Amino acid sequence: MHKVTMLGTGLIGRFYTQALHGQRNRDRVDTIFSRTAERAKAFAAEWSIPRWTTDLDQAIEEPETDTVIIGLPNNLHKEVAIQAAEAGKAVLCTKPLARDAVEAREMLDAVERAGVFAGYLEDLVYTPKTLKSIESIQNGALGRVCKLG
Repeated sequence: MHKVTMLGTGLIGRFYTQALHGQRNRDRVDTIFSRTAERAKAFAAEWSIPRWTTDLDQAIEEPETDTVIIGLPNNLHKEVAIQAAEAGKAVLCTKPLARDAVEAREMLDAVERAGVFAGYLEDLVYTPKTLKSIESIQNGALGRVCKLG
């Protein structure tokens, strides 16, 4: 089981928290960061998250978590990804990864230097239409689907 620090209580933070708590089950958001105490506290209560904070450094360096999901404005992705990697956390970043290729490369270099897992999150994995499509395929809508290779 992974304990996750979610950075952001907006639409993206809500989307990934819902996916983790609703689909993954074993992985949980354990700490939530928001710029405002009201939003952080309300989000934590809604999703039964034990810790909330308005201190970005504290959220990233939370000793109880091993993964940081970056659901913050795009201009913060690089800085936060590098800080999380340096704190020894797995880094999952929402789209867009970075504002340009230079920032993306700096993020990649940081996670490789730190030896931590890093991933890029796409938001269409657990949408109702995607889940319905998967179910239809599993029920034979396309006939027999084989794995190649």
